[in-house]
Amino acid sequence: MAGASQAQPSTSAPAAPPGALKLPQCCGSARVDFNFSDPCYVFRAVPNPASGLVAASVSNHTIKLYQPTGPQLSLVGELRGHTGTITDISFCASSSPSLLLSSSADGTVVAWDTRTGQPAERYEVRGQEVFSFSSLGHMLAAGSTGEVLFWDRRQGSGSRTLAKLDDTHMEDVTQVRFHSSGRVLSGSTDGLIAVHDVSKSFDDDDVFQAAINITNSVEEFGMYGSDGGRLWIRTGTESVHLWEWLRATDEAVPGGDMQFADFAEARNTASQACAASAAASLLPQVDYLVGCHYDAASSQLFLLAGHNDGPVAFVPVLEQAGPQGNMVAAAMACPGVALAGGHSSIVRSVQCVGDGSSGVFAVTGGEDALVCMWTLDPALAAAGAAAAAAGGGAAGGQQAGGSGGAGPARQHAHGQGQPGGGRGGGGRQGGGRHGKQQQQQGGKNRRPSPY
Repeated sequence: MAGASQAQPSTSAPAAPPGALKLPQCCGSARVDFNFSDPCYVFRAVPNPASGLVAASVSNHTIKLYQPTGPQLSLVGELRGHTGTITDISFCASSSPSLLLSSSADGTVVAWDTRTGQPAERYEVRGQEVFSFSSLGHMLAAGSTGEVLFWDRRQGSGSRTLAKLDDTHMEDVTQVRFHSSGRVLSGSTDGLIAVHDVSKSFDDDDVFQAAINITNSVEEFGMYGSDGGRLWIRTGTESVHLWEWLRATDEAVPGGDMQFADFAEARNTASQACAASAAASLLPQVDYLVGCHYDAASSQLFLLAGHNDGPVAFVPVLEQAGPQGNMVAAAMACPGVALAGGHSSIVRSVQCVGDGSSGVFAVTGGEDALVCMWTLDPALAAAGAAAAAAGGGAAGGQQAGGSGGAGPARQHAHGQGQPGGGRGGGGRQGGGRHGKQQQQQGGKNRRPSPY
């Protein structure tokens, strides 16, 4: 088992002087709710590069489908069938661009045909919630309480589980992700990230490779780097850890302990980076972390840091390589990109599409019931502004509810001295089923869970 290492301390001040701040414009937005007396929230908004479709998982157990039409986001469908909180969504590979996968606390993983709005495949875990899933080719993996379950999608909808791994985790498996090599990584509220190689077998004795001990609840992680060999992890207390996980599983590499950065106070560190930059007026403090984004073109990892009123900064994480080529330390630099002017409350999801020079840069979803598109393309930004002016609302013509300023997020005001539950992994209810209360840190309130 790989334990938490004594990584070199990450700097608490910006590692580089402030530079020019890019401000993508909100070029289109849409509300996911039509009834202010029964407010909804966006858990995750994901774009499909193959079709341009945008899917948003909503707190009323539905998935909304939007099609960008110029600067507009037009509602083109709803996927209904889940009876519990939707915990994860993603589009299938380009070979099946019309399929959208979703998991839910109702114990199912569903593959939806977005052309018809009907389920094409359905997999069930009886008596358990499903918190996350991942697919690679014909294989489907899902995380539940203490287990990672697998299905062979070639066997068809409703087929029995092909296998399960239940010897590593003791608590909820909040994240499951396949690596291109056939390895599957699973993270849990028990503080472990397990690595199994299921490319050839499902025998526990053969497939187990490592258990990385984060010593904190794993809420979200992502693989990044040219080979996907590095790992960013966001915990239940919003600390951030960086690992060389692929090296940690390589028996030929000595040491085996490959954590190279531990941002124990990631929000405070990001706040200092923002304060020393042109983003200071937009983000006077960092209230929460959305996650991370890796830009493959520039080989740059960004921490996505948000303010309760809606702005989100892309804070660069500068990694330092050692003599053997592995990373040995990291520090945060001044943000070079910030999203502001679209959302009025906490942003739950940021998914980047391209570099923004032409077309859409990112799609976001938040607690203000909005899905927003962002661009750095002057023509698209101008078209969005014109549409907003013509509609008398926010960019892209808000649907059935006008501007998002007085929307449902006001129901969950961030009052002084009110510690709330932490952000649940993947949109889980109550900020974690174990009821762990997150206390105030550094004089800032924890954000209450809206679920």
